[in-house]
Amino acid sequence: MTDRLSLRDHIPTKELANSTPEERFQSLTLRPVLKLQNQLILGLFANYIKESKSPFHTFSMEKKALFVENSLQKNIALKNKLLGICMAMFSLEEFEIYSAQASLFNKRIMALLTERIRSQIALL
Repeated sequence: MTDRLSLRDHIPTKELANSTPEERFQSLTLRPVLKLQNQLILGLFANYIKESKSPFHTFSMEKKALFVENSLQKNIALKNKLLGICMAMFSLEEFEIYSAQASLFNKRIMALLTERIRSQIALL
């Protein structure tokens, strides 16, 4: 199997020397993983819209953004699928870091996912 780390794009980040370990993990692991998995994330959310039978495509941009945010907060199955998509691309070392503070990192992942999906609403 190809090394998971080699699949990821390098994302330029600000100076990490003064960053917390959590900020470094977000910059060096979470952001590249979400970028790599972007098409799958958008595809999963588009499928969720279809299955929910929501009139999403008739909503205003503001209401679409609110729909994304509410869906990611309230739909546990969707949230768990998205977290799984992210975690599946962790190396064992990264998974150990994640596991030590899973609750904190889940919040960071969901915030990043919310922003990522909201910024690409037009693609849904």
